[in-house]
Amino acid sequence: MFQFMTATRIIFGEGALQSSLSVINQFGYSVLLVTGKDTQRATPIINYLKAQNMRYQHVAINGEPYITMVEETAVLGRKFQPDMVIAIGGGSVIDMGKALAAIIPNQGNVYDYVEVVGRNVPLKAKPLHFIAIPTTASTGSEVTRNAVLKSGQDKVKVSLRSPDMLADVAIVDPTLTYGTDQYTSGRGAMDAFTHLMEAYVCGEPNPLTDMVCEEGLRRLSRSVIAACKQDNHKARSDLSFAALLGGMAITNAKLGAAHGLASALGGKLDAPHSVITARLAPHVMQENINAAKLAGRNDVISRYRKLAQLVTDRANANEHDGVLWVNMVLDKLALPLLGQFGVCQTSFEQVANDALKSMAIKGNPLPLNQERLIYILQQVCDCSGECVAESTQHVSSVEVLESRADLSSVNDLG
Repeated sequence: MFQFMTATRIIFGEGALQSSLSVINQFGYSVLLVTGKDTQRATPIINYLKAQNMRYQHVAINGEPYITMVEETAVLGRKFQPDMVIAIGGGSVIDMGKALAAIIPNQGNVYDYVEVVGRNVPLKAKPLHFIAIPTTASTGSEVTRNAVLKSGQDKVKVSLRSPDMLADVAIVDPTLTYGTDQYTSGRGAMDAFTHLMEAYVCGEPNPLTDMVCEEGLRRLSRSVIAACKQDNHKARSDLSFAALLGGMAITNAKLGAAHGLASALGGKLDAPHSVITARLAPHVMQENINAAKLAGRNDVISRYRKLAQLVTDRANANEHDGVLWVNMVLDKLALPLLGQFGVCQTSFEQVANDALKSMAIKGNPLPLNQERLIYILQQVCDCSGECVAESTQHVSSVEVLESRADLSSVNDLG
């Protein structure tokens, strides 16, 4: 038996944003708009809200969302009383919007509702209507049911999760990703890869997620370099679609040790989540293959072999070719090494322990013990004596850019 859930409505394609702005009207006339610090891609929405005389409050988030940022913004949101939340931006922006849509109608503290460090209480009230519009091809957060938040006090990343948090509408317009720099594109693409890869080899796949992962891996592997390095528009579209499929996959299958370790490291390093998962991926794949051989788990090996065949497009590829392919792509994209972010200065025992408590690691195709996780961390600690100290955190922040109240009085002047 299996189940499959995703956003209620998905609108995909070049020009999708401009042509589907009118869906906003279905959900009311008062909007909390969440963007990143660069608001240029949100211009069509802002213009539409003004043209429709809608009330809106615009908050911009800088960096990855902390639980405290959600708390503080939710207080403002409750005063404004929006009918819906619209988030347009990368994974952090969409997660912030999704968390606000869930928390604004619910009383109490965000820690009541989050996993691992919180009480994991189910949401009492249904979240506000939520529209998600990704501007990067990366997390697939537009179709997931969780928001990844940093806990400053616990130095880990945790999820606020509920089936009710799936977006009402996901608008995926690949033109919003055109012209994105190689670093942002490359790390996003490899985060999408890690979603597809971990969901494909996880302990609990199902026929629908397999289908989704296989198509996602095919599309991503053929488009990743052309999209990220040459800004090829057809490849950008394939990448947006692959990232969307990655989000569908992780909502309905499980993740694994790359995301388990990333949730532990993410609270301790000032590195983007996508760089952490990308750099962990090949080492986790290799370690899982080694562990599977020792345990005589041919089912796991054959999954990694099929994965390698999909990404290399070679019928005779073996399980190790998948790892080689990932390393080759990471090299071509020139993603930074984790040593530059201070991974070698973290306590590997502490990181491994935190990872073992994470939700994500439960999906790993076979259990990895602390020793194996420490070995993976030693592999990503690749500094040849040029290590940086454990990095100081960039300060994430959120600010209200604009709040437009009821505009009927303005119309009377016309």
